[in-house]
Amino acid sequence: MEVKTIAFLQVALFIALGIQFFVAGTDAAFSDDQYFTVKYCGMNCTQNGDGSWTPCNRDNGECRCFHEGDKKAGLCLSTEYTDFTQHPDPSSSELEKATPLPPGKVSH
Repeated sequence: MEVKTIAFLQVALFIALGIQFFVAGTDAAFSDDQYFTVKYCGMNCTQNGDGSWTPCNRDNGECRCFHEGDKKAGLCLSTEYTDFTQHPDPSSSELEKATPLPPGKVSH
């Protein structure tokens, strides 16, 4: 009986560790240096008889039709991807030069 209990506990521990490593790995895959946003544009799109899709005419043309597989209806969505690694470090000299000066202070 003790052997079965120990074996069961070992299997349970192995499963728990596997789940923990999986969760930690997927959390590390999403970096704070990248930001992807999706916004619903407030309208849907449908497929016409000729195979074309009705246009998404909101947000200055930034909305596009997204649909799943062979479905004839989709959603108008706006997507944006920002890679913060492409922006300068906040302590860079360019940002310091762009900082507004207090009233009465003259730059050199």
